[in-house]
Amino acid sequence: MTAPASAKTILLAEDDDLIREVTVAALEAAGYRVVAVPDGAEALAAMVSVAPDLILSDVRMPNCDGFELLERIQGRPQLADTPFIIVSAKAETADQRRGMSLGADDYVMKPYQTEDLLRTIELRLQRAERVRQLSDHRRNFLTRVLPHELRTPLTGVLGYADLLTMRGEMNDPLSSREHIEFGGYLRRSGERLLRVAEDFSLWAALVETENRRRDGGTIVRATVPLEIGVLAKWCDVALCEAGRVRDFTLDAVSGAVVVLPQGLPLVVRHLVENACKFSVPGTPIRVSGRPVRDFYAISVVDEGRGMTEAEIAAVAPLRQFRREQFEQQGLGLGLLLAREYARACGGEFLLFANAPAPGLTARIVLPLADVGR
Repeated sequence: MTAPASAKTILLAEDDDLIREVTVAALEAAGYRVVAVPDGAEALAAMVSVAPDLILSDVRMPNCDGFELLERIQGRPQLADTPFIIVSAKAETADQRRGMSLGADDYVMKPYQTEDLLRTIELRLQRAERVRQLSDHRRNFLTRVLPHELRTPLTGVLGYADLLTMRGEMNDPLSSREHIEFGGYLRRSGERLLRVAEDFSLWAALVETENRRRDGGTIVRATVPLEIGVLAKWCDVALCEAGRVRDFTLDAVSGAVVVLPQGLPLVVRHLVENACKFSVPGTPIRVSGRPVRDFYAISVVDEGRGMTEAEIAAVAPLRQFRREQFEQQGLGLGLLLAREYARACGGEFLLFANAPAPGLTARIVLPLADVGR
């Protein structure tokens, strides 16, 4: 059976001829391209000319068993991120533990149902695709967006510095108006650079937290009290910058959440900034905070242009929506930071339209601390 050009390639290492033949037939029937070999040594040889999207390997094989194959693949940077599924007999739990400790992504127990095998493969391929997309976003961030966001304000700062130097050399003092103009520009540029640094710092911390979680490491969380004054302070910076203080209302109940030690004030500020940016001055911006069962929900509601379902589904790093209609500066990380911060804390981030009313609701739901409950 000839697989389509877009089909994913699976490298199958299985020494049992009958199992290998049956598995190949099942995988090809499911639309995969299959390269089948009888042992790990031939699997390594095949990967000289084939870059598999997933590796499915038995444990007990001659020449090079599944464990050695996995170890040698882990030593090849170009293959280390390829999903690796081990196959072992149900009684061989030690094999399963060893395989997972070596970096296997999943395991399937013999004898297995074809449906279970295909489901496991599909889930691992989907996860690998999400990781690949995130890696592409990170690469794009480091090579294109971050340099731009740093260069723009720095160019202005250097230009004003040159102008100040030139005026000094010419013994041409600045007027009061020029002092205010120059100082204001330098202040705004500095604030923009600080914002970039804060966003990047939190983004990097969340990536590190996800890596630590995936590797089974310890994630440090802290109890953060949420009082009305605290929430108001977090919102105030964005509201003042946008001139929207009069549009703001806050309805909150005191509580405390268990979250990552850094990031929550920045996340809330981003949500309020988005509400200000995409709604018209004079329309309300409502922030609320209250316990909901074992969680604390912070909601930011505006009556602006909202987002389509497609835009909500496409929330990703560095994505800025309808930039031609709405002036946007910054890294485009606001909604992503909220989503990933909530996940890292064991919570959830929700975006939904206020239909039939206009606007959007952004809600971050975080674990409630067991304080006085």
